[in-house]
Amino acid sequence: MRLGTCIALELVVAAGAAGGVWFAASRGVALAHTYLLDPNAEAATLAVPDGLGHRAGRALAPLVPLERSSLLLAPPAIDTVFGAPDPELLAPIATAPLTKAKLNHGGTSLSMRLEFASGARAAFKPQQIHPQSDPRREIAAYRVDRLLGIGHVAPAKSAGFDIDDLVAAVDPANRARVAERIEDEAIARHGKLYGEVQWWIPDIKSVRMEGQLIDDPEGQAIWAGYLQAGQAGAAMPPQLQPMLAQIATAILFDLLIDNSDRWSGNNTQGSLDGQILYFMDNTLAFSTFTLGHTNNLSKLYKIQVFPRALVARMRTLTADSIAAAIGPDDELLGPLLTAAEIRAMIARRDHFLEYIDRLIAELGEDEVLALP
Repeated sequence: MRLGTCIALELVVAAGAAGGVWFAASRGVALAHTYLLDPNAEAATLAVPDGLGHRAGRALAPLVPLERSSLLLAPPAIDTVFGAPDPELLAPIATAPLTKAKLNHGGTSLSMRLEFASGARAAFKPQQIHPQSDPRREIAAYRVDRLLGIGHVAPAKSAGFDIDDLVAAVDPANRARVAERIEDEAIARHGKLYGEVQWWIPDIKSVRMEGQLIDDPEGQAIWAGYLQAGQAGAAMPPQLQPMLAQIATAILFDLLIDNSDRWSGNNTQGSLDGQILYFMDNTLAFSTFTLGHTNNLSKLYKIQVFPRALVARMRTLTADSIAAAIGPDDELLGPLLTAAEIRAMIARRDHFLEYIDRLIAELGEDEVLALP
């Protein structure tokens, strides 16, 4: 059965339920140019393989279409993992003088860490020549996260800074280098840099499961093995269930926004106690692909168990509800999402809900929606 886009699932992943061949996430400018800049692009997609999306040797049961957007639920309560309401975290950012600025290390884009006289700290991504780091996308990801009641993307907003103030806040030994990078990579307007500031998560570390990094192949095999139908009520260790639910949530969230950078290295960071997965670095997202990038689809087809409440929220999404959550054009950055990017979100949502509904038809709702 074809999706509404009439795009066949063409590339086969030869893998088992708990591991196998994974499509490597390709990071940086090359991916950004082929993936983000083609407005007519469709993702190279994956066939649902035996043992991943369904039990080996069995076809998924015929789909009984479910109404996508007529299920009206109350707006989700916004309960985030950051310990304080969003307005409280965002208010002191960029409203007091800069006291310190430094370049963030790692990655190919221009990103800075800022400190203010108010005591607030923020990550700052300005408008820049690197297409893989579009600051508007981080704000859009934050607002979609809150629309779905997830609460794992740090709050973000737009802001502007005088270049002279930014450079002056840098340690004198590094000012020349920072000024050079701003000159070469940033897109300035009348001596100012505009972009997004995001509340700085104070302490993070890479998330592990059973001793393995969750973005390494060994770690991915562990959580994929637990997220198989029948495991939630049987072999899924109770102490791992909260993190497994967060991983399944991240997979669906990344599919919706088409963030292909989650599993490419250093983007599965969490709290020091290992209990929270932060949904960080969402600037390589919101393509116009109607099925999604292979990096995201391969993760979807590895698992069979999903959070029930999140799936219910996904069903209620409409282009209008997304546009309302994103809001009007940002006064500094312009439109955070285009109409084409929002339509692509709905198409990707329809695709992964069809996959989930086929699993439900074959395996039963309680098996597939076994996480809260």
